[in-house]
Amino acid sequence: MDKFNFKDNKVIIGIISIIIIIFVCIFFYTRKSMENEYTELESYNILQNEIEIDSVDDSTDNLDLEKESKIIVHVTGAVKNAGIVKIDEGSRISDAIEAAGGFADDADISQINLAYQIEDGQKIYIPSINDEKTDGSEKVLEKEYVTDEAGDDVIVEEESLNIKSKESKKININTAEQTELEEIPGVGASTAQKIIEYRKTNGKFKNIEDIKNVNGIGDSKFENMKEKICVK
Repeated sequence: MDKFNFKDNKVIIGIISIIIIIFVCIFFYTRKSMENEYTELESYNILQNEIEIDSVDDSTDNLDLEKESKIIVHVTGAVKNAGIVKIDEGSRISDAIEAAGGFADDADISQINLAYQIEDGQKIYIPSINDEKTDGSEKVLEKEYVTDEAGDDVIVEEESLNIKSKESKKININTAEQTELEEIPGVGASTAQKIIEYRKTNGKFKNIEDIKNVNGIGDSKFENMKEKICVK
């Protein structure tokens, strides 16, 4: 058996060493590339998660913004669909009426300021032409057109028809000023001045018939004014 000749085989050993070195380099290069790919993938996943979270946050913000931009009001009276309606913030009474289906046939829009800007939680009453009807006698009509609370407080934006009774329209001849006295039928500036002078000289009238003591006021003129005067 021939002895191993190192010198003769050193070429083979060199080649084997080179191959081992190449494999080692390839191994470490491949491992480094895999680590880089893993790091990039992990970074990509993190970035995607952040984007999704931002999208959810944006959607939530948009929902909150949409929620905040709506108000709820209660529409009653002469509308087609009375009840709770949701409308945009900053809307007018006209918008609330539209959301409630529009005016009813008997609606009286002359009593409402349709351009009034309403707020969340308010109640809006749309009057009817029947609300103003009287049976021949004058009376005070009280209506809540816009309310803040559950009906206790009233915002008087368009005041209700305020017709005073005949009794409340009577003029107290003991306290009325000249302009008021001139509202009495048959009383002009001259007669009004005479009534005032009479009061200063003789004191208050004890009854409405005493006005006939004023110079220029006789039975005929008294008959025309007696329903419009009183003493208190």
